[in-house]
Amino acid sequence: MKRIVLSLYLVLFFASCFESGSEKEKKEENKQTFFLTTLYLVRESGNCIKTDTTLPTNNQFCSRRPLGVCSVNQLVLTQNELNVMFNEMRTIQNRTSDCLESILQSGILVLKATTASEIENIKSKYTFRVVDSCELEGFQLSNEKRLANFSEIQWLESVRGKIAKAAKNITNNGFLPQGNRDRANSCLNLEFKDWEKDLTQGNLENNILVEITRP
Repeated sequence: MKRIVLSLYLVLFFASCFESGSEKEKKEENKQTFFLTTLYLVRESGNCIKTDTTLPTNNQFCSRRPLGVCSVNQLVLTQNELNVMFNEMRTIQNRTSDCLESILQSGILVLKATTASEIENIKSKYTFRVVDSCELEGFQLSNEKRLANFSEIQWLESVRGKIAKAAKNITNNGFLPQGNRDRANSCLNLEFKDWEKDLTQGNLENNILVEITRP
C-alpha cells in the first residue's frame, strides 16, 4: 500500500510541473483531498490485538478496532468525554422518563475521568498491536457468533448502548417486579431504534462480541 501511495504522489508531482497557475491550484486541492482520504483509510484499516501482560495465558484480545484507535486511548476516559456522556444521558432522561431506572443501572453515573496515574498503570499493563485481521492471527469464532465492527463497538460503548443494555437486562429479569420490567421495555420501545435493540440483544447473548480471546 505504501508503494501505491508513493507512486501516486510522484505522478501528481511531475504532472504539476507542466500545468498553468489555475490548473496547479486545482491539482493542489486534489492532492490535499487525496492525502486526507488516504490518511482516513489508513487509520480505519486493520484490527487490534490488546495484550494483558499480567495474565500468564489467554492474555490476548482481538477486536475490529482499527489502527487509528489501537492504543491505550481506548481504555482512557477524559473529562471532556465524560461531560459529553453526562449531557447525552440527561437528554435521554428528559426525553424518555421511563429510561430513568435503566440509566441508574447502566453504570454511567459512576464513571470517572481516568487519572494520570491510572493511565500509567494501563500503559504498564497492556500492549497494543495492529494486525490485518483477527482471523489471520488465529482468532476464530463459531458460525453463530461474530465480532462487532468498529461502528457497532462505538455504539455499544456509548451512552445509548449502555442504557439500552441495562434496559434489556431489566426487561429480561423475571425476578424484578413487573412494573420495573414494563418501564424498561417502554424505554426500549420509545427511545431506541430496531437495529439498536437487535445489536444490544445480540451482544447480551454473546452472538455479537466486542472482542475475543485466542483459543
